[in-house]
Amino acid sequence: MYGVYENGQVIGVFTAPLTVKSNQPVFVSDSLSLKRSRQKRTGQRWEITTGIRPENQDANDLFALFVEKGYTNPIDILMPQNTGSRHKRVRGTPPVATGSLDGDTIVVSTTSKIPRGTYIRFGNHSKIYLTLSEKSAAGVVKIYPTLQQAVVNQSMKWEDDVIMPAYIDLDTTVGMSYSDGILMDLGTVKFVEAL
Repeated sequence: MYGVYENGQVIGVFTAPLTVKSNQPVFVSDSLSLKRSRQKRTGQRWEITTGIRPENQDANDLFALFVEKGYTNPIDILMPQNTGSRHKRVRGTPPVATGSLDGDTIVVSTTSKIPRGTYIRFGNHSKIYLTLSEKSAAGVVKIYPTLQQAVVNQSMKWEDDVIMPAYIDLDTTVGMSYSDGILMDLGTVKFVEAL
């Protein structure tokens, strides 16, 4: 179950439809001969757009968190893993990773099977990465985006424990509608990764 995470539990569950988008600025230009040139920036963030419902019948915790954090403080999100990666993963020894700044590969030591398309996070920073290759034995794993910080023998989150600090997008109005005192709809919320 993925959603808004507080005090060790999910207090707001993501509902369908759910969209996870990688936002990385890309500049495209065409020459007179119509040859296309592309250049992408190094900055990247994840954006989640989803419906949300309180985990419990009362919505007090979720509503209070949104009011408290507002648009200026990050909220912890339990990152939704792709269904395919959840079904293909095999737990073994806890993974430990090493990689250099701006590198697009990491060396992982573990007996776990980490499928392609798995969201991961390292112990020394909060950026979320996506595996672009499968890891079934100790070795090299390709990741996206490139490493924002070097990792040296860092523990790695890769299952249903990847927490992403995120802001509520300024274009999203967060409110709740009630009917006869019962929560009816929290609406659609957009979260952007806190970098």
